[in-house]
Amino acid sequence: MKKKSIGIIGPGKHFSKRIYPLLLNSNFFQMKGILRSRKIKFKNFKVFKEKDFFREKFDFVYIAAPNKLHEKFIVKSLKNDSHVICEKPFVTSKKNIKKILNLSKSKQKLVFESFAYVYHPVFNFIKQIINKKKYGDIKYVISNFRYPPLNLKDNKYNVREGDGFYNDSGTYMVSLENYLFNSDNRNVKIQTQKIRNRVDLRGNISISSAKIKKFYFWGEGQNYSNNLEIFFSKGSIFINKFFSKNDDEKIYVKIYEKNKSIEKVFKQTNQFERMFEKIIKNYNKKSFQEYNRKKIEKQINLLHICKN
Repeated sequence: MKKKSIGIIGPGKHFSKRIYPLLLNSNFFQMKGILRSRKIKFKNFKVFKEKDFFREKFDFVYIAAPNKLHEKFIVKSLKNDSHVICEKPFVTSKKNIKKILNLSKSKQKLVFESFAYVYHPVFNFIKQIINKKKYGDIKYVISNFRYPPLNLKDNKYNVREGDGFYNDSGTYMVSLENYLFNSDNRNVKIQTQKIRNRVDLRGNISISSAKIKKFYFWGEGQNYSNNLEIFFSKGSIFINKFFSKNDDEKIYVKIYEKNKSIEKVFKQTNQFERMFEKIIKNYNKKSFQEYNRKKIEKQINLLHICKN
C-alpha cells in the first residue's frame, strides 16, 4: 500500500508523546509537513506558515491545535480536499456543525474525531457485555476522569484558546453516551454542576431515565481517576483504566456476579495505533464516512446540552 501523505496542524505535548512516534514509523502515513504554533522541534519535517500549508496537497490532515481553532482548520482542510482527523472536541460550538458535515459529504471526505479508547480491546469487551445483556439490564453507571491540578501555563487554563477541563475530561464523559451506550437523549433528564474560575475546572453530569441512572465526574483538582463502573441487575463490572492508558499499565476488568468476583487482565495495546489502522482501512467507504459524521453531530449536540 502506498503511504498516504498527512499534514499536522498545531502539534503539542500529546501529539509529541502519543501520535508523532506512530506516524514517524507508520506503514500507512507519510508526514509531509507541519503547521505549528508552539516551539516543539520535529527534525526533518518541513514547517509551513498557514498560507503555505493550505497550498500543499495532503491526503489527510491531523488537527491538534487549540480547541477554538479546530473549526477554522477543519473547514480549510476540507476545502483543500483532505480527509480530517481532529482531536476532541471536534468543535467548541454547534452553530456551524451541519455546514461542516455537509461540506465533508459533498467533498466525500472523512471527518473523524479522535477518541482512541473506543479502539482498545477493553472497550469492545464491555460493549459486547452491554449489547448481549450478559448480566441483565443496566441499573446505574459511575465514571470518573479527574486529575490533580496542572501547571497554570497549561492551555486548559487559557480561556482565549477555548479550552477548559470540560472540553478535555468532560468530553470523554459525554462520549460514553455516544459511543458505549449509544444513548438517545430523548426522555432523559440531564443535570450538570460545575465550578469555574475563568474556565470550567471541574464538575459532574447526571443523566437519568425511568430505568437507568448515570453519574459522570470530570475535571482537575482531584486525585487521578480514569475508570468506569457499571451495575447491572445480575452483577457489576469495574474497569480501572478506561479512557487514557499508558503502555506499561495493567488494564483489568473486575466482574462481580453471584457472590463471586473475577478479574480479566488485558495485554498492553496501543489504542492510537489501532485507531489509525481502522481509519486507513475504511476512510474511503461511504458508510464509514457517514457513521463518523453522525457520531460527531451527536457528540457536539450532547456536549452543548450537558454544558448548559
